[in-house]
Amino acid sequence: MRYWLPFSLLALALIFAGCVQPEVKEVKASWGEINDQYSELLVTVSITNPLPFLPLKDVESYVYVNGIQIAEGNAKDIEKDRLVLSIKIQNDRIRDFWVSHLQNGERSEMVIRVVPVINLLITEYRYPIEMKDEFVTDILGMRFPDQSVTVAGKEVFAFKNIHLELGKVNNLETQILVKGTAINNAPVSLEVRRMEYRMLMNGIEVAGGTENLNLNLKAGGRSEVSIPVVMDNTKLPEWWVTHVRNGEHTKVKIQAKLYIEFMGIEYPLDISQETEFSTSLAGSVKI
Repeated sequence: MRYWLPFSLLALALIFAGCVQPEVKEVKASWGEINDQYSELLVTVSITNPLPFLPLKDVESYVYVNGIQIAEGNAKDIEKDRLVLSIKIQNDRIRDFWVSHLQNGERSEMVIRVVPVINLLITEYRYPIEMKDEFVTDILGMRFPDQSVTVAGKEVFAFKNIHLELGKVNNLETQILVKGTAINNAPVSLEVRRMEYRMLMNGIEVAGGTENLNLNLKAGGRSEVSIPVVMDNTKLPEWWVTHVRNGEHTKVKIQAKLYIEFMGIEYPLDISQETEFSTSLAGSVKI
């Protein structure tokens, strides 16, 4: 112990002086086990340790999205100049990730923090390494063409300027507002009865239902409408598994029909649309 104590203190002094800072040469990441509970990110790090007589004790790792920690892990395998990290993302934390992402304007900063721990016998030395990436989605930017109902060759109803806006969002549900201008071009009044909708993400139905409107439009009248589509955020962990297995890629579909009643007859108006987005959580792990 008398031999190692001054030697360890010297090593510690050299490290803090920056003389023998371990060097990370290469970082690679891939997805490991994916199941209903967690998604495993495997990170292989090649290093140069200038003090091989003081081996790595562990490597701690963390994943943050917009400052929210969604995963942590430790070294799965440690060798002289190579180590493998197992970072497990608890799928249920994806709900927190989703809420933050939408509230931040569909923009997120992902940070992967790797912290090698060197055993200095009398203490431990940590030197954090951070890798950052940003991803942006545009679900609310879906573009919808104007729609109309024509009877006997004449347009009696139009739904224009259709767009999406974010409503209330929390850990349990996400409210997406379908907005537009309803116009009655008929010489008599008509009713905008209801909207039936489904929202699919990689085939997973995350929203579905009927919103009754019962909006009466007088002849020549118009009205701004806002129709909520309510997502069940408890479905997000199930979606996340498909997202990762699909190469971090998702197709989003909104299938909706607006029902108009004119002269006692009901007419369906299709306002469906789709988009897609990708993330690069594994790809963001680089130096």
